Amino acid sequence: MLTTRFQRRQVLAGMAATAFMMPGVATGSQQHRIVSVGGSVTETIYFLDRGLLLVGSDTTSSYPEAAKNLPKVGYMRNLSVEGVLSLEPTMVLLEEGAGPPVALDSLSSIGVRIEKVDEARSIADVVTKIRRIAGLVDAEGEGDELARTVAARAKAIGEAVAVVDTRPTVLFLLDVKDGALMTAGKNTSVESIVDLAGGRLVFDEFEGFKPVTAEAVQQADPDVILLMQHVGHRLGGEEAVARLPVMAHLRAAQEGRVIAMDGLLLLGFGPRTPDAVQTLARLIHGAAAVPNILEPLRAG
Repeated sequence: MLTTRFQRRQVLAGMAATAFMMPGVATGSQQHRIVSVGGSVTETIYFLDRGLLLVGSDTTSSYPEAAKNLPKVGYMRNLSVEGVLSLEPTMVLLEEGAGPPVALDSLSSIGVRIEKVDEARSIADVVTKIRRIAGLVDAEGEGDELARTVAARAKAIGEAVAVVDTRPTVLFLLDVKDGALMTAGKNTSVESIVDLAGGRLVFDEFEGFKPVTAEAVQQADPDVILLMQHVGHRLGGEEAVARLPVMAHLRAAQEGRVIAMDGLLLLGFGPRTPDAVQTLARLIHGAAAVPNILEPLRAG
């Protein structure tokens, strides 16, 4: 499997950082106390060996394990101004879509530095995100190396997926309510990750996330049903999802092709995106069709 010099370097850098860094102390010439908003932003900071600069994060920041222990300032789209201010940050580093706008305006008006990171929907976007965050946390060298590592891993798994000659259709289950299923269409992060894994969204005639009827789902009859783990847990697990009235008659449900993945890994488009591609590709195509060539990339 593909290993990286970056992973070996992380161990040494982490040991060195522990020796002289405390939360909020200086790196380079600038002192940082960072509140990170957006799970992929937070995990990128950890991959850059700058996790000790974090004094808080939002509730979507669940990786690595250390991120779960940070003080929380609310959900990324419903941030608490008071919660942010209580942590005395020098910078709030947030992903596109965070808010609400009135909260960000309030923070800016009293002098809190706000830095936004564009949403990523491709490997090129992930590389751009890494370099952008690295520049903000004085980790340009680490950012260059991490960007090269992610690009190389994406190329390796992309080549493995490219030789598979089938493109299974995938139904993404976001929610079920009153018999209707909320699913993903074109120009979404779901479409991007499914495409990278060699699949195709079964509903590709509309954009964004929309409800579809049970009849439309039955007619589409996808090869695979995909959902995030927390949705699966709420609905009672994959087997319970397969028994839902809107799902029960689908081949995918009857044949056990209901897949639940960690939401941040699947849709975060952070440094672990090649890992997500490999995992999803092996699940939708079968382990025999896509080799397990990447060792997990781990932060912290």
